[in-house]
Amino acid sequence: MASLLRESHPLTLKVMRLSKPALADTQLLPADSAESVLAQALRDIEQNNPTQSGAVFSSDVQAGEGMAVLDAQPLSETLVLPRAFGTMYLGETFAAHLCICNESTLVVRDILVQVSMQTASQQVPLVDTGDAARQLAAGQPLNLQVVHEIKELGAHVLACSISYLSAQGERRTLQKSFKFQVANPLVVKTKVNHLARDVLLEVQVHNATPKAMALERLRFDAAAPFVSQDLNATAKGQSVWGARAGFMQPGDVRQYLYRLRPQVDAESMSVEQERAVQYATALGKLDIVWRGQFGSVGRLQTSQLLRKSPGMFLIEIESARVLDGHAVVEEPFVARVRVRNVSEQRMTVVAAVNAHKHPMVVVCGPAQHTLGELDVGESAEFDLQLLALAPGVQRVGAVVLVDSVSGYTREVDHLLDVDVRSS
Repeated sequence: MASLLRESHPLTLKVMRLSKPALADTQLLPADSAESVLAQALRDIEQNNPTQSGAVFSSDVQAGEGMAVLDAQPLSETLVLPRAFGTMYLGETFAAHLCICNESTLVVRDILVQVSMQTASQQVPLVDTGDAARQLAAGQPLNLQVVHEIKELGAHVLACSISYLSAQGERRTLQKSFKFQVANPLVVKTKVNHLARDVLLEVQVHNATPKAMALERLRFDAAAPFVSQDLNATAKGQSVWGARAGFMQPGDVRQYLYRLRPQVDAESMSVEQERAVQYATALGKLDIVWRGQFGSVGRLQTSQLLRKSPGMFLIEIESARVLDGHAVVEEPFVARVRVRNVSEQRMTVVAAVNAHKHPMVVVCGPAQHTLGELDVGESAEFDLQLLALAPGVQRVGAVVLVDSVSGYTREVDHLLDVDVRSS
C-alpha cells in the first residue's frame, strides 16, 4: 500500500489493514548434546525470545543418548500479524483501521472525514462525517474502521480526505491515497453439452492462490427456464470427492457436473415453452463461498453463464425407444419413435428410412410411414421394424422427416442406440 503526503499538517493519518493473524513458524535448531555450550545458548534464546526462535528443545531428554528431543511441530502457538499489506482477492472483504491523530500542541477544530474506495469503474463512499464536525485536542486520536466487499479485479485506491480549520482559521485539507491490487482467487472454466432438451454443465474450479482454502459452498443457481440437478454426490448423499471434498491446496483443480432440465415436463410442454428452452442462452450463476486461514471468508459469484443456443427443428423427435429394451441378433425388434410439430403451421409429415445407411441394423418392415396432418404442437408415433446383424451397441438412424405441404426436410442420422445381445 502506497501513500502520498503533499504538505505538512498538524494531523497525521495512519491506515492499517485488518486481517487474520497467522501461526509463527518454528526454527528447529539441533544441538549435539544437552550439556554443550551451544545448547545452553539456544535455551537462553528460546526463553528470552520465544516468538523469534520458536521451540528449540522440549523438556524431555532421552536418557543415555545425551541429546535433546527436538520439537517436530513446524508451527508454534504464537500468533503473528502480517508484516506487509498482503494480497487482496476478489470476493474477500477489505477491512481497515484509520487513526487520525493531532500531533500539534493546539486544538484542531471542524474536522470532516471522507473515505471512499475507487476502482476503474466506480467510486464507493465508505465514510462521510458530513455536518458532524469534530475537534481534536493536542495528542488526541480519532479512530475509524472501514469495510468494503471486493467485487472487481485490478487496481483499487482507498482515498482519504480530511478537512479542518487551522489555528489561523484557514480551511485546509489533508489527502492520502492507498493503492493495492486485487487478484482472482479462483479460475472457473465451463463446458456445455446438450442432451436432447437437457444441458450437462461441466464446471472446473482452480485454486489460483498460494494458500490452501476450504470450499464451504459451491452452488449453481439455474436461470429460467431451467432447474438444476447436482450430480456431485453419491446415492448416499456423500461428495464424490470424499471426506476432504472442500479442501483445495494451491494449484488444485476440482471438476463438478450439473444437469439442467426444463422447468416444465416434456409431456405438458407447449410449443412456446419448447422454443423458450431451445433458444435460451442464459444457464445460471455459480455461487462459491470459501474460507481461508483462521476462518476468513470469501465469496465469489460468477456472471451469467451463457451457451450457444442449439435452436430447434420444425419437426422435433420427442422420444425413440426399443419396446423390449434390447434386441437379439437376427431377431426382429420394434423401435417406437414419437415426433412433434413445433412449427407455426399445420404439417403433413412423412417418415422414411434409408435402409443402407447403417448396415448392422436393417429394416425388415415398411421403409416409409405417413403420419398424416399434425397441428401446431401435436405429436404422432410410428414403429420401425428392424433386424440387428451383429451384437453390441448398434446405432439406429438414417430417418428422413418430410413435410409434404411446405417441402421442409429434416435428416436424423442418429436416432437411438440399441443393446444387441447374442441370445
